[in-house]
Amino acid sequence: WVAFRNSELISGNIAKKTIGDGSKTGLLYILLRDCGQLETARLMDRWAKLCSRYFGFHRGFSIGISDVTPSDKLKKLKHNILSNGYRKAAENI
Repeated sequence: WVAFRNSELISGNIAKKTIGDGSKTGLLYILLRDCGQLETARLMDRWAKLCSRYFGFHRGFSIGISDVTPSDKLKKLKHNILSNGYRKAAENI
């Protein structure tokens, strides 16, 4: 578990499972459930800025476009999902 006081981590460890690994026990899910979409999006934006600044300044970390470009397999999966959705929508109209 994780505990914050005045926006400061006072106990616990921030890891993928803690933040949100797709389960209903992750911090992002709990925040979404309790505080709504806007606050969850604000947190995600702040974390993205914090992480990029921390890694950039303290670890020499950088990320390139190839690190975030979806693979051909993912693009095909997305296309299939959208095509099926549009087809089902057209059938129901």
